[in-house]
Amino acid sequence: MIRHAIVMISIISAAMSAAADPVGVRAKGGHPEYLFLEKAPRSEAPATAQKLARAVIAGRMIIFAYSRKLTDPALGDKGFTGEFFEGQWRAALEGELIDATPSQRRMLEKLFWAGRQVIDNNQDRLNVKGIAWKNFLPAKWEREMGQVFTARTGIIIKQPGRNYRSPVNVPDEVERSAMQHYVNAGRDENRPQTAFATMGKQAVYRHMEPIRLMDACLSCHGKPKGEPDMLGYARDGLDAGDLIGLMSVTVAVED
Repeated sequence: MIRHAIVMISIISAAMSAAADPVGVRAKGGHPEYLFLEKAPRSEAPATAQKLARAVIAGRMIIFAYSRKLTDPALGDKGFTGEFFEGQWRAALEGELIDATPSQRRMLEKLFWAGRQVIDNNQDRLNVKGIAWKNFLPAKWEREMGQVFTARTGIIIKQPGRNYRSPVNVPDEVERSAMQHYVNAGRDENRPQTAFATMGKQAVYRHMEPIRLMDACLSCHGKPKGEPDMLGYARDGLDAGDLIGLMSVTVAVED
């Protein structure tokens, strides 16, 4: 009888303990990437990360430049193919390619490939006729491109958000600290936050710089704060020039 009672208490205690554990939360610890297929020499790591960041920002700006055409409901085929996008992108980065080292050029070529893949993958979406809003923004391109690029290289490219809307953009503690720095320092502080660090046993170089809100984005991230935007998210109440997120690049380092 006593043994039966002890067993029952143990079962009840285990059930209560399990019920107390939260569900649907991120597992503690760990690192976002373990297999870095591309590594930069330590002496080249800062310049490599900066070139990758500049390249992604240039790609975002090209999509911004064509946003009116991409959201024109009267147009079907926009002609904004992966090949067209890549040509525009390479032209914008001609200066970055001139002095690129062999390893940097190899990484940039893989970045071009990833960016083009995403544009090609979204052709059906981009060419829908009769619909203006197609849920394709520079942020979406960057998010998908970053995942494709990471799959091929291990290099991590993210856009952690001040008030993130995609779980892909959840900032880690280092990124959160960098965002707080930019918020505290004001709009004139745009110098990258950088550091050599480790992920697991892998030495890495981290490069983070601010993404500031553009006028075209105010309809979703501007005022009035808390009012729903076109997608139902609460507006952030920000002004043009305010910090909206980071361009975050993590490159593996080899000595």
